[in-house]
Amino acid sequence: MIRNYLKIAFRNLWKNKTYLFINLIGLSVAFGVSILLFLSAYLLLTYDNFHEQNGAVYRVYHRVNSPQGEEYGNSMPLPMRGAMKAEYPEVNLAARVMSGAAQIHKNDKLINQGIIFTDPDYLQVFGYKLLKGNPQTALNDLSNVILREDIAKNIFGEQDPIGKTLNISHGDKEVPYIVSGIIEKGPENTSIQNEMLVRIETAGEFTDNKDRWDADQHALYLKLDDHTSPATFNKRLKAFTAKYYKSNIEQLKKEGAKADAQGDFMSTRIIGLSESHFDSRIGNQAISKVYPYTLLIVGVIILLIAAINFINLSIAKSFTRAKEVGMRKALGAFKGQIVGQFWGEAFLICIAAFSLGLFLSYVLLPHYNAIFRSSLSLNLLQTPSLLLSIFICFALVTLVAGGYPAWAVTRFNTVEVLKGKVKVSGSSGGIRNALIIFQFTMSVLLISCTLIVWTQINYLRSKPLGFNTTQVYSIPIGHEVSGKRLLKHLRNRLANQPRILSMTGSDVNLGRGLDGSFSKSVLGFEQNGKSLKTNMRTADYDYAKTLDLKLLQGREFSEAYAADTAYSVIINEAMAKQLGVKNPLGVILNTDEKHKVIGVVQDFHFESLHRQIEAVSFFMNGFSINYIFVKIAPDHVDETIALLKKTYAELAPKSEFQGSFLDENVNKQYQREERLSKIFFSAATLAIILSCLGLFAIAIMVISQRTKEIGVRKVLGASVFSITALLSADFLKMVGVAIVIASPIAWWIMDKWLTDFAYRTSIQWWVFVVTALLAVGIAIVTISFQAIKAALTNPTSSLRSE
Repeated sequence: MIRNYLKIAFRNLWKNKTYLFINLIGLSVAFGVSILLFLSAYLLLTYDNFHEQNGAVYRVYHRVNSPQGEEYGNSMPLPMRGAMKAEYPEVNLAARVMSGAAQIHKNDKLINQGIIFTDPDYLQVFGYKLLKGNPQTALNDLSNVILREDIAKNIFGEQDPIGKTLNISHGDKEVPYIVSGIIEKGPENTSIQNEMLVRIETAGEFTDNKDRWDADQHALYLKLDDHTSPATFNKRLKAFTAKYYKSNIEQLKKEGAKADAQGDFMSTRIIGLSESHFDSRIGNQAISKVYPYTLLIVGVIILLIAAINFINLSIAKSFTRAKEVGMRKALGAFKGQIVGQFWGEAFLICIAAFSLGLFLSYVLLPHYNAIFRSSLSLNLLQTPSLLLSIFICFALVTLVAGGYPAWAVTRFNTVEVLKGKVKVSGSSGGIRNALIIFQFTMSVLLISCTLIVWTQINYLRSKPLGFNTTQVYSIPIGHEVSGKRLLKHLRNRLANQPRILSMTGSDVNLGRGLDGSFSKSVLGFEQNGKSLKTNMRTADYDYAKTLDLKLLQGREFSEAYAADTAYSVIINEAMAKQLGVKNPLGVILNTDEKHKVIGVVQDFHFESLHRQIEAVSFFMNGFSINYIFVKIAPDHVDETIALLKKTYAELAPKSEFQGSFLDENVNKQYQREERLSKIFFSAATLAIILSCLGLFAIAIMVISQRTKEIGVRKVLGASVFSITALLSADFLKMVGVAIVIASPIAWWIMDKWLTDFAYRTSIQWWVFVVTALLAVGIAIVTISFQAIKAALTNPTSSLRSE
């Protein structure tokens, strides 16, 4: 019996090749793309879970109720770790983590690597395994270094690196370290990197700040005992904050700050490591949960559209097999047997489509990773929870897409079927129409979202930032030569080059350069009874001139004033407003060196447009110079860059040249938005194609059932245009309903998304007009081909059987 069912199933599938092809293509593409989207969402939603397999890991942060509103800080002072471990026995482990950049000296080459300054507890707090060395002693000595496995192999090849000496430069010094351990690379979805691990005591700022509670420099991570919940520990930290931040709390009260619901002006708290990844107030690389959930929703939408195609085609095709069903029922077939026959055919198609989808995801994976800058691997499918989720998803699609049409055919009336009276009407037609409306609603929604994301990205790229992005070339310095020395040599070497207009240096890049580095330093101090906070940046001579910053008051740093190198500061308008004086020039800031304000520049966007412009102060004696900015003439740009490369190579022959224009750096700040735009565009394109495939097939089916009506109309004098319009009208009405439903939903969703930006475009009316025209145009093209073909058919062919 089963053999007979399979034979009939294969025969029917082969007989209807057009519908088999449409279903296979639609489902296999949907399965393949959805697998990639689900894998991406899984990676994001399980971010940092790797470290919590042996117990929860918590990050310490501050919450401050300032007069301006809630403020959050994720950097902690160096003495906090010792104080917490001393006062709270429930803190089993604690590790300070401070990231930096370093260079490994290997023969005549310098290898740039990231470096982590941390504590011995690091190896027990986080989930990395030590492949070589003793985790209890690997970081006991200040001269120890632990290397990641791929870095160790790159340096030592197949040799055993344990016990070997490496000369590593970080800051302005070169230090010999002894390799004491090799640590695994770990997964990609983690915010805790581990290229090289050394003791935090070897960091350049440690000696000066080891006892300071007002110098926040690093992240602090804890592991609590099994009996302490994070909520309980947060309550116990109230006394800790009151003890060590007493002066901060008193200052907040003086400024008129209000306590929160718990009565706190300032609180020290903990948050789960994986949870912090989705909290932009705390996590350095935090993303909104909107992004992984968007991937999941888009994947589900694509699957639903393909499944709806399958359902509609299966139901429509079942009417051509009505006499077969009627004959089976007349001969005594049970409903279960008929359902099994039709569901079995659907199951065969789904199995074939899923297999093709897996193969398609394997083929598309390298391109997907390149386009969306991801690091997916199909090895993730071996994860039990993910494998189970995909299996459940496949089972649901198969059950719904195959089960419903199979159930629908069992409702045919045997007598009417055998008389040939069964038609696509009533509830079946209503369900079909509803499903088509749903398909186009999802398609219109995705098109609208794509256009709105595109307009926001275009706004981000075109909005004036207040500094020159097109003519300024940014060069990361590296560690081979100190920043001040390299800047001085470049100025001397290129002084007579007419295409080099000006040059300056800073500790922080603008945007994200090729080195991918980004840092932020905030300076807090009291001024005339008020607590002030300002971003702190190093700037050399000609900073405003090179970047074309507008100087509103005063002057730039100048070699004619010797005090500028130690006691002068230039501020922006936001900082001037904080000072609250009419003329900020000459004001002495109450910093350690008592800096005097010599200039005020117009506010400019030194951070991404996700954030409001904050106060910023420029010092010459701040941090070391890490980047050189060169303003070049707009003509012969390639020759000028070649000259910069050549001069840099002569001054720092062991270092890699990683120069880029500031407009490139700025655009890299919005890679997440560009990825979202690509996802929406790809999904919208795929959704439209799948919807049109289904619409095309349904149009064929419906029009074929109206051939006699079309013949009668032509005999009575109807034109080709009127017949085409009549046949297309019902489908276009459904597309119109979809547009009406999708447009307000798209507006609401994207309005919520745009709130993530401090500077945003408004949602324009033309987005929905363009979307509507696209949807209607695509539907007309899809339907009209078959409608015109039917309208041009000789009426004698359709009326002959009458």
